[in-house]
Amino acid sequence: MRILLADDQNEILLLTAHQLEGSGHHVVAVANGQEALDALQRQPFDIVLMDEEMPVMNGLEALRAIRAREKDRGHIVVIALTGYNTEQDRARLLRAGFDSVIGKPFRLGALETLIHGSPQEVPLDERMEPVSVPAQTPVANLLDRVGGDETLARKMIATFLCDTPKRMSGLQKALQQKDSKSLASLAHALKGAVGIFGAEAAREHAQKLQDLGRAEDFRGSAGVYEQLKEEIAKLEANLRGYAGQNSSRNSGAHPRTKRQS
Repeated sequence: MRILLADDQNEILLLTAHQLEGSGHHVVAVANGQEALDALQRQPFDIVLMDEEMPVMNGLEALRAIRAREKDRGHIVVIALTGYNTEQDRARLLRAGFDSVIGKPFRLGALETLIHGSPQEVPLDERMEPVSVPAQTPVANLLDRVGGDETLARKMIATFLCDTPKRMSGLQKALQQKDSKSLASLAHALKGAVGIFGAEAAREHAQKLQDLGRAEDFRGSAGVYEQLKEEIAKLEANLRGYAGQNSSRNSGAHPRTKRQS
């Protein structure tokens, strides 16, 4: 199938595209809703996988534009990718017009079922990977996810090490300015990224900040941020140890998957 993948998290783009291409699909990856609309203008796709939260144009805004175009072009199947994983969030996204919803991190098998079948064929508890992961190092968790592909693993590590300081700085600024929307969005992105490495403590702290941002509640947020900062430092140190011998080759790159030309 021809699949358009829209997500602003570079780690998620690399991993999801790798998994889908390994299953024989052709994947074009873009970083926001506007780029998704531009890609759809240039060529047809069988499926669109759309993250809910993206800069420039988010998934909901892009979906509305896609549905408006369908009067002339026919229905396009759009599946929401979201880190907001409650049943209420799923119902909200379905009401907004998505054909189906899958939470991140998701099982590849569940995504394949949604692509080839219907949402009813995937039990709710199978749409997402279990929150807990085997007790192993972050690098081992990553290599499991990418099927032992060390080249891809190094690209994903380089991307994470490049993007994470900016995310943490943004979180700190959002806390200082009591910007709840930015706090929730940045925590959401960081939660997805650390989840790839099985960094459960960091993921839990990011989830707490995301929830506080959505609730516009800053009580205790500074303490949660400090705990997150500590866990991120541990994760970065672990990943640098693995990627160190390749740092000179990867330091100037900002990896992406296949992009629309």
